[in-house]
Amino acid sequence: MTDLQTTQNGDGNKARPDQGPRPFSIHTDFPMGIAVLLFCAVVFYLTTLFDEVPSAMAQGVPPEQFPRLLLFLISAFAVIMMFQARGHDPKKRKPIPKVVYLSAGLLVVFVGIVDFVGIIAAMMLFCVALPILWGERRFKVIAIFAAIYPVLVYFLFSRVMEVNFPLGFFTEFFR
Repeated sequence: MTDLQTTQNGDGNKARPDQGPRPFSIHTDFPMGIAVLLFCAVVFYLTTLFDEVPSAMAQGVPPEQFPRLLLFLISAFAVIMMFQARGHDPKKRKPIPKVVYLSAGLLVVFVGIVDFVGIIAAMMLFCVALPILWGERRFKVIAIFAAIYPVLVYFLFSRVMEVNFPLGFFTEFFR
């Protein structure tokens, strides 16, 4: 190092400028943790607006309990994240790959078409598009996955767990 790049500390020894005291800075995990906690607080409030289930119809866990359990876990992890970040410098992070944004966009499209084409057709399209987006080129494997997985998920949730899915405009023709 040259003398222009170094400074004298109190001992008379030369020190690098990046080792000196840093100005006040907030680790990026703190604002993110606060945002997550605010989100959890808003969603918790929304669970208080759920209709109360009549005691004659109540079975098992009330509808507001599961979201509240998830909110508690998410909040706990956010607080842990914030405490772990204390005293650490933020890491230099790589830019988010383009495929992440494309995958999120594909998920938004999936949600948008479910009511129109139905859950099974939408899941099949999603199960074809996502692997291709991620670079899978074994089209026989994709076809088998897209044919079997949505049907299994549909039957698990609709028949075993008795969850109603939107059948969509096209599915009405097959009834």
